[in-house]
Amino acid sequence: PAGAVHQILGALLTHPSRRSSMFNRSSRGTARAALAALGLVMLTAAARPATASAQEIMSSVSAKHMESILSSMGLDFEKKSDTSWRVDLDGKKVLLIMANDNTDAQLYIGFGDTQVNAKQMNEWNADHRFGRAYADEDGNPVLESDLDFAGGVTDDIIKAWIKLYGAQVKSYIKFLSD
Repeated sequence: PAGAVHQILGALLTHPSRRSSMFNRSSRGTARAALAALGLVMLTAAARPATASAQEIMSSVSAKHMESILSSMGLDFEKKSDTSWRVDLDGKKVLLIMANDNTDAQLYIGFGDTQVNAKQMNEWNADHRFGRAYADEDGNPVLESDLDFAGGVTDDIIKAWIKLYGAQVKSYIKFLSD
């Protein structure tokens, strides 16, 4: 049947003057079977549920919309300013900051009770993507991650970024304690 489907599709893409010779009496049964198979494939595809819902693509995100995203994730948060929130990610308080007219965002956590050196931060950064670790001016470890909305983001992209950052925070804490 797969070969017959290819034959039918090839025939449909063939110039009309050549089609009649391609469908002689001996191939009509094969053609019917191929059309039936093609119809079944199309019906199956049409009956399948959609794998993704259409979401608005945004190049900026309002503070109100960011709060609705955080709420939909079940996260506790406290508004710190018009464009920043303290968000609880698995018991750790991180700062979410939107900047540049709400066209990008940053997640930030710092640890004032720990000292790190450049070698440790280089080791972390060499082994991890989608965030950066550094020592602040007091030698305390910091972990940040940025998301630029300019190319377009959806709610699901923002949620995935926040979840990824939460996993990075856990991993970073483990790294700092080892």
